[in-house]
Amino acid sequence: MKFGVVVSNAQRGLLDRLKILEELVLEAEKLEFDAFFVTDHYMLPWSDETLEPWLYLSYLAAKTSKIKLGTCVTPIPFRPPGMLAKMVSTLDVLSGGRAILGVGIGWYIPEFEAYSRWDPNNVRFEKAKEGLELIVRLWTEDKVSFEGKYYKAKDAVLLPKPLQKPRPPLWFGGAGRKVLELTAEMGDGLICIGPRWLPTYVSSEDYGKRVETVRRLRESRGKSGDFTFACIIAPHEDWKEFVREAESYKRSGMNYLILGIVRLREALGQVRRFKDEVASTMA
Repeated sequence: MKFGVVVSNAQRGLLDRLKILEELVLEAEKLEFDAFFVTDHYMLPWSDETLEPWLYLSYLAAKTSKIKLGTCVTPIPFRPPGMLAKMVSTLDVLSGGRAILGVGIGWYIPEFEAYSRWDPNNVRFEKAKEGLELIVRLWTEDKVSFEGKYYKAKDAVLLPKPLQKPRPPLWFGGAGRKVLELTAEMGDGLICIGPRWLPTYVSSEDYGKRVETVRRLRESRGKSGDFTFACIIAPHEDWKEFVREAESYKRSGMNYLILGIVRLREALGQVRRFKDEVASTMA
């Protein structure tokens, strides 16, 4: 069992919270959390004050030395995939090989209409799939020419390559059958939403069904090797109940627990208490 921390990159009063955000990732590294994640949004219903996540993670790369840095999760259709490939590769190089690309298709219409382009679910899924194919080729091939339905590239060279080989890991968010099939085909991990991180979340029973689906799909495709089954769970006011919840997801196949920080001003105390009362019982 490994442990990570995630915080929203959208915060009310963001400028007043930058110090807390930095202290949080430094404390998480000190407490030997495996990874620090941020969400990837430019606008959200509760706050339009956001940090550009890949720029922010690159800043954190210079402040840290061990903890992995990633997104929970990046909407692939939101940015041109070639530019995203370059951004993630740059973070991987600057961090010494610590980047994780969380993969999603996007859900918040206003930010897409403001900064990108909103499409129906099936089109966003197709864009995500095609965009990932281009990203992986840019990470792993010397020169790439690509002719897809939505994206094109002619003699594209991405240097320096990411330090992680064969490429930085792809952790998929989402629950639909097509997303789980793409997760099994291209992914290194699955991230699901657990209690209190969002108003709707997957129960431990349903989480187990997703885990089993991905395992079965990977086996049918001849995929082997390590795979991360992660779940984000926000703190419970009763930490003993938090442990019981986490154990139920562990029994359903979770091997990576991500602590979801909802109240940033309580974050430092929560990561310390999590390490003492949750991680110590589940490691």
